[in-house]
Amino acid sequence: MNRGLYIGATSLLANTRRLEVLTNNLANINTTAYKKDISLVESFPEKLLSKINGTSFNAPSGGSNITYETDGQIHMARTDSGYFVISTPEGNSYVKEVRFTVDENGFLRTYYRDGREDLNTDNENYILDGNGNPLQSQGEDIQELLLRSIHNQPFHVIGTMSAGVKFHKIVTDFSQGELIETGGTYDLALNQSGFFKVMDEEGNTYYTRDGSFLVANNQLVTSTGEIVQGLDGPIYIDGSTVSVLENGQVLVDGNTAGILDIVDLENREFLRKVRDNLYIMAEGVEPVEIPYEGKVLQGYLEGANVNAIDEMVEMISLLREFEMGQKLIRIQDEMLEKAVNEIGRI
Repeated sequence: MNRGLYIGATSLLANTRRLEVLTNNLANINTTAYKKDISLVESFPEKLLSKINGTSFNAPSGGSNITYETDGQIHMARTDSGYFVISTPEGNSYVKEVRFTVDENGFLRTYYRDGREDLNTDNENYILDGNGNPLQSQGEDIQELLLRSIHNQPFHVIGTMSAGVKFHKIVTDFSQGELIETGGTYDLALNQSGFFKVMDEEGNTYYTRDGSFLVANNQLVTSTGEIVQGLDGPIYIDGSTVSVLENGQVLVDGNTAGILDIVDLENREFLRKVRDNLYIMAEGVEPVEIPYEGKVLQGYLEGANVNAIDEMVEMISLLREFEMGQKLIRIQDEMLEKAVNEIGRI
């Protein structure tokens, strides 16, 4: 089968998913405290391409020269002779250039960002050593580790090939949205990274930044009925004058009704959107809660962190990429037609 058809098709599929994410961001541009999603796309594994009838043997590892640079936690390396080997769910990938970070256990892995300075490595790929094991630094020089892990190129290998690109995953951008003054008594906003804790009727705990609360059955609840949690449980509002201090303390007629349970999450990259601006931790992951260091602002709501102009520019770019993918498939189809109908006659 013509590999060009596969490459064009994978491009169309990936861009379709990216367009779905982008349009969802635009649809929620006026949703309180909405956090935009970012599409991550990656190529299929680069496989070694060999000469027909070439002699096969296991190439030794190590012994090549590399160009190595660092920028904070980001490491960049390139080799002109040989390949770095990266483990992926679809098999090993052989690449000339790699960008990675060192995780908390010392493993060299690819990464992504979610709006913080930290680099996230959950479900990311490992760089392998010469024996096919994840490369791990135990206080050793990273450049020396990489040099020993290079997969040298056998003489019958003429390069690599890939089957195209694929949609990898969706990452939520938790950067701060614009603070909008409303003057509402129960409108609350957080001015730094953090989340209100709320609970549904079944006792499930959720996290949210949507502070458009109201009172039902004398309890502070979300607009969809989840109970807003205080440090000692639900917060009861039984009075006429309600004020919320910057530390989250709720005063009703001058008396303390409770303190809002607001936390930040060390592992917020594992948060998953469920419904109505609520987040829950991914299955099997325990939340690592850390103290919230910002302020609570009464009479304000946080807007969506979606920039309409940026999203529209990206949408135009996506549509152009989609047209290029369609044109590539059309060209490949015409080439096959000529091969069958014209060259086949000779």
